[in-house]
Amino acid sequence: MKVFAIAPYEGLKESIIELGRNQDFELHVEVGDLEKGVELASRAADQGFDIIISRGGTAELIQKKVSIPVIEIEVSGYDMLRVLTLVKDYPGKAAIVGFPPISEGAATVCQLLEIDISPFVISKEEEVKPTLRQLLENGYEVIIGDVITVKEAENLGLNGVLITSGKESILKAFQNAKKMHSYFSILRRKLSIAQQILQEEEEGFVVFDKTFNSVYSNTCFTEQLNKTFKASINIEEAVTEVTSKGEYTSLIENNNVFWKVKGTKLQGFEIPLVLFRLQRVESNQKTLSDGINIISSLMNSSPIKSSFIKSNQMKMVIESAERYSEKEESIWISGEKGTGKEKLAHYIHYRSSKRSFPLMTINCSLLAAEQWNLLLSEEEGLLASNNNGTIFLKNIDSLALSNQKELLSYLIKNNSKSRIIASSGENILNLIESGAFLNDLYYLLAQLTLSLPPLSKRKEDIDHIARIFINEFNTKYGKQIAGIRNEAIGELENYSWPGNITQLKQVINETVVLSSGPFIEKEDIHYILKTKLKEAEMSQLEITGTLEEIEQRIIRQVWLEEGMNQTKTAERLGINRTTLWRKLKEL
Repeated sequence: MKVFAIAPYEGLKESIIELGRNQDFELHVEVGDLEKGVELASRAADQGFDIIISRGGTAELIQKKVSIPVIEIEVSGYDMLRVLTLVKDYPGKAAIVGFPPISEGAATVCQLLEIDISPFVISKEEEVKPTLRQLLENGYEVIIGDVITVKEAENLGLNGVLITSGKESILKAFQNAKKMHSYFSILRRKLSIAQQILQEEEEGFVVFDKTFNSVYSNTCFTEQLNKTFKASINIEEAVTEVTSKGEYTSLIENNNVFWKVKGTKLQGFEIPLVLFRLQRVESNQKTLSDGINIISSLMNSSPIKSSFIKSNQMKMVIESAERYSEKEESIWISGEKGTGKEKLAHYIHYRSSKRSFPLMTINCSLLAAEQWNLLLSEEEGLLASNNNGTIFLKNIDSLALSNQKELLSYLIKNNSKSRIIASSGENILNLIESGAFLNDLYYLLAQLTLSLPPLSKRKEDIDHIARIFINEFNTKYGKQIAGIRNEAIGELENYSWPGNITQLKQVINETVVLSSGPFIEKEDIHYILKTKLKEAEMSQLEITGTLEEIEQRIIRQVWLEEGMNQTKTAERLGINRTTLWRKLKEL
């Protein structure tokens, strides 16, 4: 044990050195009162001393400035009796002036012995001079106190009597120092064990104070999760929620691993502290990341620009979505593939009160059946981990019947606080009628419904959607396309768009890449759409059977596409009307 003793006066230093020779610890002693003593103590703490010993006001000031234990040399009853016996017969008025440990102790002894000496308590060094001047004016002649008080009293012409510490007080301070060191050694050993366990823990721990600054984190958090946590969690909102409500839960994804975030208050500290524990949700070797995406709470931009929409039908959908976002009920979004169901789900989430929590998208068409067991675990599953956010069940119509039953059972059994949004691209009522989808699950998830129109029913929106995509791909490819010709927009509006907005985005993407001028021309769009039309025809054409059967299917398809107009059908097939009429009779 290394002890640094700071004596306010020279005589105490000599006594400490003398009594310290027989002690079983390393001792270093310096003289310093109040601020000088604090300076010495700070230096000692930096030099690796275990304990500091000092006295009176100096000890009090040191305790506020250093983190190592400070043992006070008490002013004992013996010390008080010695000095009061010395001065009780002094002529003139006497006063005791000092910090509480001295002045209050002396006052108690005076009261017990009925000695007429008045106590005056000071709390800081700057109060000494004004107090002594006031006592001088009031006729006091003798001042009893510590070093700084006695010095100032003598400077004012008063008689100063120093309260000294005897060997009993010094030896008691040595004993207390040993006890304190033993206690802190045990505590440090326990803390070292706890620290090592936390540092080797495979879960992340981080602690924030009320000013949102991190005051502790373990190795797992620092090396693996720090950047993702700060990018995904609004720290001020999370700390405030724990402080006000007592808890906080969220979910983050880091390198295809999901982590449940739980915030709680730490008790027993002078300042409020909030602990966030990050627990790995998925420990199985099978990964869920291919079918699940988590968007952090900090992404708050709306994915739909409602002010650009011209279609009345689409405007009604957006208005309904905005009203629904304020409710807690589950929402079912239906619509053809590529109509923007996922973007609408994002829009609802970011307009809702849950926008500060994660949006978890589960693509039901990508998850294997057995992975639902990991997803639906009541305590550790991902659904339970995002209890305050939004869960978007994308393409739920592709979910196997067995998994539908598991999901239905989970939702009924667990009263989840999360908002659930589901989407389907198929006619769900037909699937229910055929037994491919559970009636009960649909009506549980479809408390509120939205139906997105196909792009062919909202062609007035093609213009602004195309321009948004042009800007996006200008940025992506470093192009400077300034716009799109009206004739080119006409080409887009005349196309049937079986792939809806997704297909429009693909067409604009290819057009931007191939375009060489400042504007997208009609010819650019026509070339791309012609290619798409051929691809569609090839994908729809069944080439099984004999050559004659394939020819019959081709003739019938073109005939239907031309509205059963034989002249246009013959022109398109490159045959005369008589030949066409004969072949149609064979169908």
